[in-house]
Amino acid sequence: MTGRVTGLLVAALLVLAAGGCTSDGSASDPSASPGTTTGTTQEDAGVREKLAAGLADLSPVKASLVGAAETTVTPVEATWLHGWQVFDVYSRTQYHPQRFYAALSDDGTALLLSGKPDAFNQMVRNGAVVVDDASLATDVATFYLDTTRAFDVYSYRISAMSEVQWRPNLDATQAQQRAQLEAQYDALVQPPAAEPSGTGWTVTAWTVDGATLVDHSLAVAADGTVKDSPDVVATDLPVGVSP
Repeated sequence: MTGRVTGLLVAALLVLAAGGCTSDGSASDPSASPGTTTGTTQEDAGVREKLAAGLADLSPVKASLVGAAETTVTPVEATWLHGWQVFDVYSRTQYHPQRFYAALSDDGTALLLSGKPDAFNQMVRNGAVVVDDASLATDVATFYLDTTRAFDVYSYRISAMSEVQWRPNLDATQAQQRAQLEAQYDALVQPPAAEPSGTGWTVTAWTVDGATLVDHSLAVAADGTVKDSPDVVATDLPVGVSP
C-alpha cells in the first residue's frame, strides 16, 4: 500500500509540474505571452531590476509587475536595433492578465512601447537604425505594429483571411457575413510587403483589432521611424474581441 501511495504522489507532482508551464494558452492566443516559464532566474534578475527601475517614473504599476514572480519578461529579437533591448512583459498577477512591451537601453533608460508610437520612434532614432532594403523595412514595420499595440482590444496581424479567428458556431447570418468578407478581401489581404517611397518605404500590413479589419499603410523612414495610416475596411466581424 505504501508503495502505491508513493507512486500516486509522484505522478501527481509530475502532472502539476507539467501543467504550470502550459496553462497560459500561448500556442493559440496571439495576445498571450510567448514565454512559458514564470518567475525569475539569477541570470535575468539584473535585467528585470533595471527595467523595473527605468519604468518606475513612467508607470509605477507596470514597474511593479516587471518584478513580480508571476510575470514573464521575454526578450524580443531585433538585430537591426542597437543599444536597446525590447521585452514582451506578460503578467498573471491580476484577475485579468496584463501584457505590454517595453524597451531598455544600455544606459538603463526605459520606454513603454505599447500604445505609444512616439516612444517607438524615439527608440529607433537612438538605436542607430538604418533601413536600406525592403526586407528590413518590412521587419521594422511589423515590429512597430506588434510592439505598439495598446492591448485595450484583442489585436493581431494577419497575412491571409484564413488567419482571422472567427467565433465558433456562427449562426446563419454570421456565416454569410464571414463568407462575404472572405470573398471580398481574400485577394487583398496578403503578407506584409514593402515598396520604395521617396527616401524610405511604404509597407502594407493587415490586422484584426477587436471586431474590425484594418489595412495599415506604414511609412518607414531610412532611420527606422514609422508613421502608420490605418484604414478600417470592415467592422462588426463575427470574431472574439477579448483574449
